[in-house]
Amino acid sequence: MKIKLAAMDIDGTLIGKNKILTKRTKDALNGAAARGIHLVIASGRALQAVPGELLKIQGMEYVITSNGSSVFRLADQKRIYGRDMTPEQIGQLITFYDAYDCPMEAFICGVPYTSQEYFDHPERFGAGSASSEYVRATRRPVLDMKAFVKSNASKIEGINFIVHDMERKAVMRRRLEAFEGLYVTSSVPRYIEISHGSVCKRNALEWLAGKLDIPRQQIAAFGDGENDLEMIRYAGLGVAMGNAVELLKQAAVFIAPPCDKDGVACVLEQFF
Repeated sequence: MKIKLAAMDIDGTLIGKNKILTKRTKDALNGAAARGIHLVIASGRALQAVPGELLKIQGMEYVITSNGSSVFRLADQKRIYGRDMTPEQIGQLITFYDAYDCPMEAFICGVPYTSQEYFDHPERFGAGSASSEYVRATRRPVLDMKAFVKSNASKIEGINFIVHDMERKAVMRRRLEAFEGLYVTSSVPRYIEISHGSVCKRNALEWLAGKLDIPRQQIAAFGDGENDLEMIRYAGLGVAMGNAVELLKQAAVFIAPPCDKDGVACVLEQFF
């Protein structure tokens, strides 16, 4: 199987809980790029939350962000594909949000914004020390997220609710999934991630593959979470990390070692 494009999730796939990109993984990515393989990030993160060292890897050409809401071309930081939520959907979510007391995030033009209370004290909402540092390093705090989202209703890539009570999260998610025209997923346990119904990593990757004239059989996709499922099923070589959720492992063609064992590097070294 000749692979021409590798699409990779970030958290739990390229980097672990310590948020560090290892030298082995970096070398494997550089080696794949040197062999002519297109490297693509496919993440739930907004563009400005993607680690700079990943963006600087030679051959890293495109970034799929916000679970497939956007594709950015790194050469000029231009958004070349977008599927924003509609003002009507945002209105529905704001009404829904009135019934719940939890932090909210919004992604706009590649920038992640979050509730001031979550920015100040992420640990109160289930974040560990590394995740807390990540929140403060990547988010822009907003005092009144509800008003902020309302005022930007026409240009929102996605909305996140941070809910560390799993029973409450399950109830909220069931309600959200009943809304027509929304894509609802979760990359980490405390997040509910919501986008336009046409959004998922697969759709953005399929669009980009068409632009590059690369058939799905020549695409490898790597992931660990529920939000990677459609992408893994689409790729000719769908790779689930050893630390992936069970649903993803069942859908994958190949199961790599866990992220903390440099699983992506192991596959790149073995297959490419």
